[in-house]
Amino acid sequence: MVNEERSGLFDRFMRWLDERLGIYGHTLRPAPRYAYSIDYWLGGLVLSAFIFEVITGALIALYYTPSDPYTATTYLISKVPYGALLFSLHSWGAYAMVFLLLIHMTRNFLVGAYRPPREIMWIVGCALAGLTLTEAYLGYSLPYNLISWVATTTGLNLFSYMPANLGYLISLMTVVNPNQPGIMSGVDPLVQRFFVFHWIVGGLILVFIGLHLYIFEKHGITPPISQVKPGDPELIDEYQDKIKSDPKWEIQPLMRSIGMVVMIMLLTFGAIFLIASAIPFNITISGGVPKYSMPAFNPVEAAQTPPVPDWYFLFIYFFYKSVSPYNASLIFLGWITVTVLFPFIEEWIFRHKAPHPALRPASIAIGTGFIVSFIVNSVWAGLTPGRDIGPIGVEVDALIFVICFAIIWPLLRYVAQPRVLARWQTSPLTDGGVVIEYKERRILSGLTVLFINSGILAGLIYSLYEVFILSSNAIINQFIIGQFLGISLLLFSASIFLNVVIGNGKS
Repeated sequence: MVNEERSGLFDRFMRWLDERLGIYGHTLRPAPRYAYSIDYWLGGLVLSAFIFEVITGALIALYYTPSDPYTATTYLISKVPYGALLFSLHSWGAYAMVFLLLIHMTRNFLVGAYRPPREIMWIVGCALAGLTLTEAYLGYSLPYNLISWVATTTGLNLFSYMPANLGYLISLMTVVNPNQPGIMSGVDPLVQRFFVFHWIVGGLILVFIGLHLYIFEKHGITPPISQVKPGDPELIDEYQDKIKSDPKWEIQPLMRSIGMVVMIMLLTFGAIFLIASAIPFNITISGGVPKYSMPAFNPVEAAQTPPVPDWYFLFIYFFYKSVSPYNASLIFLGWITVTVLFPFIEEWIFRHKAPHPALRPASIAIGTGFIVSFIVNSVWAGLTPGRDIGPIGVEVDALIFVICFAIIWPLLRYVAQPRVLARWQTSPLTDGGVVIEYKERRILSGLTVLFINSGILAGLIYSLYEVFILSSNAIINQFIIGQFLGISLLLFSASIFLNVVIGNGKS
């Protein structure tokens, strides 16, 4: 717990509230000093992107008509004030969420954040990844343009080859009778069902995020991998001696954590605003009016259009381009099974004793194979639209795993591992858990912070001024306004980082 002399008004209020509601140290667990690094907050970036998608998706839904989806999309982009910006924000926000999720899971794998007792948290995270990809798949189809609907229907046909009647279960939810009363002719009735599923899956994501956060708060932040030796506990609550004696482990004021959360959210929102405004998503400007650049779906052109899925599904599409649909489905399900059960594979088969990558050579070798093959498969599939690759594809995947294991496992096992163990034995920082010396570097001087704050304030005022000036013609200037709003959010984020996160972390 933070010393009284370092506790601010906010922390004293939270303690008062904790006595009545149990918030401080429970719902919002204070974090140690070492945790205020961006890699510990990657999950916050994913959560921020999800919140951004809920907000923008709800606004788009006000103008979306499932019975005439393409017309509704073009109307939103061309006629609604800020509609084109809103469409671009939601589309780029979905990309951001998927990308950040992959980065977050990769980081947690590398540091062993799935190890006991966090196996269930990893499984819940895998479920979240599956739901996120499903949500992106459903959302990709809703504009009903030629490319998206061809890819969506092709994907449904491929998934029908799933073993164990999984394809039949998918068909129960996706096969719609075109003669069903109330369905407008000319538009695939499945669009309306996908629109409903889009919101249902979003609700499931929210439920699983709540469960994920509950488990995270129960176990706390992971200890640094450089500190956890073989046989040591991997829960921060088991290191009370370090928390009390080591400045690097010292619990920080809750205000610092709140500042980090707000900073992460503003950073995510600002980056999406900036990207979506600088690179409008499938939107061109013609005569000062934004236009949707994707053609509408029609069966004749669809028969001549290669089914290219969005980038996050290219690695799955790769399997179906290499082998028969049934075998591709088996490979895909194998990927899922190994990923979900990996905590138990490491514990019961590899029997690694500590989270440090050097002490988990088999896990890191296999994980690297997954990462490299994911990238290779995605690029290869993207470069060969509409063309079969043949069995050479899965043969290259197998070769990637063999090479990764043959190179990485001996390097970690016989080169890196002895050095890590030797460094622990001769570490000058600790002796029996008591810190001998630790000094935190002062990142910025007070004068430098004042100068940077002045620049941030000036940039913020100018950005908001430009937004006010340009808002007189929202249709024409909406992407310029979006860029200035993105810059403003990033400046807000930088200000909170300097004045709250760093400011509350000073010794």
